[in-house]
Amino acid sequence: MRGRHPFVKAYNSRLVSWAFVRREWGAVTFVLTVIVGMIVVPLALYFNNQGPGPLPVPNTPITSSPIASGVPTSPTPSPTPAKKATPTPT
Repeated sequence: MRGRHPFVKAYNSRLVSWAFVRREWGAVTFVLTVIVGMIVVPLALYFNNQGPGPLPVPNTPITSSPIASGVPTSPTPSPTPAKKATPTPT
């Protein structure tokens, strides 16, 4: 009986071996994704004008403290209270 499996047919063409695509669909999908990315990414960069350029640097003043710059400093002594002369009872 010939018409039992109507959809089982070798789908080969001159350009694409469909058996290969069915067997290696992951590799085919990867290659197609890379090709599409090679086209889409440059177009998106061109139209969005996001090409490589100078990075914006904020205009904040930078103050350097001795601790941040790595310069060793000696600790400043704290002032000691002067002793008051108190009379001693005799």
